Amino acid sequence: MTVSMPKAIGSFEQFGLQFHVYERAHDMGLASAVAIAEEQKKIVRDVGTCSIQLMAAPSAFPFYGAYLRIAASDAELQSALGRSHFFQFDDYALPASHPASFRYLLNTRLFDSLKEWVPAGNIHLFQAEQSDSQCACLDYGELLQLKGPDLQLKGVGENGHWGFHEPGIPLDGEPAMIQVALSEENVTQQMRDHPELFPTRESVPIEAFSANVPLFLGTKVLIEDNIPQASKAFAVLAGYGSAKVDAAVPTSALKTHRNGVVRLTQASASALLAYREAGTVSEESLVTMAGTLEGADTGSDAKVAELRAVLEVMELNL
Repeated sequence: MTVSMPKAIGSFEQFGLQFHVYERAHDMGLASAVAIAEEQKKIVRDVGTCSIQLMAAPSAFPFYGAYLRIAASDAELQSALGRSHFFQFDDYALPASHPASFRYLLNTRLFDSLKEWVPAGNIHLFQAEQSDSQCACLDYGELLQLKGPDLQLKGVGENGHWGFHEPGIPLDGEPAMIQVALSEENVTQQMRDHPELFPTRESVPIEAFSANVPLFLGTKVLIEDNIPQASKAFAVLAGYGSAKVDAAVPTSALKTHRNGVVRLTQASASALLAYREAGTVSEESLVTMAGTLEGADTGSDAKVAELRAVLEVMELNL
């Protein structure tokens, strides 16, 4: 069975990135799965091995499902999987068996179903519970750079974070795995993404480990960005609405990569599309985006002011 690339309802290029908008998150994830699988097979044909770095988040669930369907029906991909190495982005300092760990998410959502084709030694999980966290970060960062990565599936945080590289962390450091403190915005997002795991703010770990943006940008061939949620319309606009690259919105650095593809749904693309048409961010749009982030129909004055300040840094027209 051949899995074909779904058709986007709109596509455009700007600031060095390709954008594709889909009606459904299912189609968004399928498009990235097709693109990554094709590149993976080509890389293995050309050089004999491939490495892939993957986010662990609900944004990736459509991709995981589509990628597994392709693997089940594509003999060449099955062969390529045996020569591929997989890495994660980030994680909490929790055991791999903990339901809130990203290793647990990746194993249950993806890797357990790939074991038929991927050797166990080719799945490289970050040892987040290791007592010497500095050593764990150094070892994983070095291994990731040694193996690649060739391909990457990323997402965007509601405040524009990439992995757990939070706003304000410099974008020009050395490629590395880093330990970070979660921002208030990120804590809120984790509760929204995983309500069954994080019912209260106190239940969200306050620290995590992550590749930093320079390490992410070391991806050699292709970075696919999947952003389905309406709550991320602000991050999409702030990160990709202008040519500016700034630590205020870490994902804006994707514009410096030679092959970045951003796949959106109508919901996540709404503010960016409106800005492309009008050339300015309306007060109504700001209030709507602030409300989405606060879990309400309209946002508070304080949240609107916060979003406006970020957009000013990113040099969007207000």
